[in-house]
Amino acid sequence: MLFSIIVPCYNAKPFLRNCLNSILAQQFDDFEVIVIDDGSTDGSDVILDEYAEKHSNIHVYHFSNAGVSSARRRGISLASGEYFIFVDSDDSINPNLLLNLYITIFNHDKPDLIRYQANLINDVKTKNHQRYNFCEFVNTPLDGMEALKIWSRPRKKYAVYWLYAFRKIVFSRVLFSVDLKCYEDVALIPILIATASNVICIDYVGYNYTCNNPESLTNIRTLDAERSRALDFLHAYEYAISNFMKLDNVSAMDIAFFTQDYSRRLRGKFDSLPAKLKSELAPFFKL
Repeated sequence: MLFSIIVPCYNAKPFLRNCLNSILAQQFDDFEVIVIDDGSTDGSDVILDEYAEKHSNIHVYHFSNAGVSSARRRGISLASGEYFIFVDSDDSINPNLLLNLYITIFNHDKPDLIRYQANLINDVKTKNHQRYNFCEFVNTPLDGMEALKIWSRPRKKYAVYWLYAFRKIVFSRVLFSVDLKCYEDVALIPILIATASNVICIDYVGYNYTCNNPESLTNIRTLDAERSRALDFLHAYEYAISNFMKLDNVSAMDIAFFTQDYSRRLRGKFDSLPAKLKSELAPFFKL
């Protein structure tokens, strides 16, 4: 099995069929789908069981709600493919993604990590619509630290699971001890990239990210939700910095670079908070 597509799912009924149909439409067939139903209550579980019954390569596992981080970890433990791809249940992938990844894998001697491009659905007009895309050094093999430095630019984002195909061995180098409701990717993605020996970015737009799902944790705008996300971001920042420093393959200059970049991102998160939360959380952020 070359690919395992891991789909964490929680109450994604309006989007779920589109997500699964996009996976089944792939023009490359050596893959399995591991869906982790994280305690859905909106009927998503019924749809998932329907697809699993019809398609032998879709495997659905139902659990009590434990959060997306736990769902990803469960998916990783159950997947058997050589490469893992993460697809959020309200998103979709384009039909030649796996084929393009297959070509890249065997043209570039099985990279540890392959980055592709994303299309943002219903994005806010004032935002940078290319913030998840990077078109420099395309199809150019890099080591993980080189890639991390190149991708760490202002107004650009790279720390999301759905932007990459990860070789399974990459996950054996990182302990999944972070416990966050959100921003687990901010904590772990830079560590996964930094430990990779062979990284490549391709120019294929393979992923469709839904920006306006009102049920998404990142789109809930209550004060309590904003506070929880801010504290999770802070903990993700602390986890990333402390664990980056422990890596065997990083130099003092690498650590200084990464610390400066993540401190800039932490400042950006703090600056985006409502004034009331800034006053409340300033002692925690220590900026």
